[in-house]
Amino acid sequence: MRPGARILILVAAPICVVLLLWLLIMTAPKHPVAMIRVEDAAGKPVVGAVIQPEGFRTKPGPYASGWYGWRTGSNGVPNDPVRTDRDGYAPVPYPKYVFERIETGTLHVSVNHPDFVPARPERIVATAPPAGAPWRVRLDDLWNRIRHKALVARPDPVVLQKGAILKISVRPNAAASRDARLFAQVSGVASEDTNFWIRPEPGVIVTRRLAAGPHSVRAIQFDSDGSTWFSDVVTISAAIGQTNEVVADFKRGVAIHGRLDDTAPRPISNGRVIAHVWPQGSKAQESPPQWHAWTTIREDGSFDIGSLPTGDLEIVALCNGFVSTNGPGQFPSMHYPQKHLLGTDDVTITIGMEQTASLEVEVMDENGHPLKDAQVSTWPNVRYGEWAALILGGDCYNMADQFRDGPSTKLSPWWQRGSSFHATSGISGLAVIHNLPIEVTRFHVEHPRFTLPVIVTTGGDKRREASVTLIRGETNRTSVRLEVRDRSPIAHY
Repeated sequence: MRPGARILILVAAPICVVLLLWLLIMTAPKHPVAMIRVEDAAGKPVVGAVIQPEGFRTKPGPYASGWYGWRTGSNGVPNDPVRTDRDGYAPVPYPKYVFERIETGTLHVSVNHPDFVPARPERIVATAPPAGAPWRVRLDDLWNRIRHKALVARPDPVVLQKGAILKISVRPNAAASRDARLFAQVSGVASEDTNFWIRPEPGVIVTRRLAAGPHSVRAIQFDSDGSTWFSDVVTISAAIGQTNEVVADFKRGVAIHGRLDDTAPRPISNGRVIAHVWPQGSKAQESPPQWHAWTTIREDGSFDIGSLPTGDLEIVALCNGFVSTNGPGQFPSMHYPQKHLLGTDDVTITIGMEQTASLEVEVMDENGHPLKDAQVSTWPNVRYGEWAALILGGDCYNMADQFRDGPSTKLSPWWQRGSSFHATSGISGLAVIHNLPIEVTRFHVEHPRFTLPVIVTTGGDKRREASVTLIRGETNRTSVRLEVRDRSPIAHY
């Protein structure tokens, strides 16, 4: 080989290596990716299953917490649905960190395919010890991988099951119309899943994707006046390979005619009332057929909500300066709805009200100077059925709209339309949040360059929150001093 050619190769080789490394870096995923496999009960790949990321949990270790919902664009990773390929695999990108430096360990997803029962499994996607783990923890992890011949972590496959058949039909000569579109609610099944049901003929609705076991079922129809008709809630026991048939009678939904008590002075402004109905005596944790509705409150304090099913009613109201008084509940940090029993006739109720509070926060930087453009926020929760907690007044939607108009219907939560529980500090560093129930005991502060110092809860969680005690009817004042962001990130170790 000529000396010149040898020199050219020696020069070109490192350049090619550098270019290859650069190409690998530029084309590599910017976030971790879990390869999740979906298969049937026989171990065969399921092609075309839709995997929808929904949330995640942290890695195990000295820091542990609950389930985190997948916020839109969480840590720069969208939760777009993906489909499995011919081998049953689908790549699911996820954020390396749940927040700050707390690493993701488990994904929560929903998996749907028209031939199988819907599933909502959790899968461990990252098993290596978190950054900063002691050498003993790392060596134990390596030894366990070698011993179990699992040097490369692979999530367990999602196994989909064939379903039982459920057929619901309108009883001949029923009060409701057989020609009206028929809908149904089944315990444990998302009502907005339009692919779950087929309609072979008027007055009949069928699914072949019902999980085996006990279920509570209710049929629903809407008449030409927009009123909702409900069947009774019945219990079935589904078995694979069998057809369960329910023949439904219907009753027109009942109405609530109500008013706020005189504690809230008139005229009422920005008033909302929200109703949630459970089947009588049901357990919320079993996801029974439930109904949700809301309406505005008139200036004179009156309101009407129509077309509700019979059952256990929970109701909450909120207007400028006042919130409904607490119903029965276990947790002092939660606000609870008032409770009533809905029968087959319309009811008239009066909602007890109490004053809310305001919170004024003086936000300062690390040197004690007023800090502008800091977002101060709280999250007062209302708890339904001693089970589901939502932002107070943020669940203003009518379930009837979701059935009539389909899953594309946008919810219209009140807090997205002007009323909220956050405020931005001005040039003086002051931020004022109004209309808070006195159950609020914590608040959060966000700023592009500064953050709250870390606190450690009694359960060992690390959070960036500040505490406050509110007195109703007053402006409650407090101050916080922030520190430079990323100076001491929250981590496992």
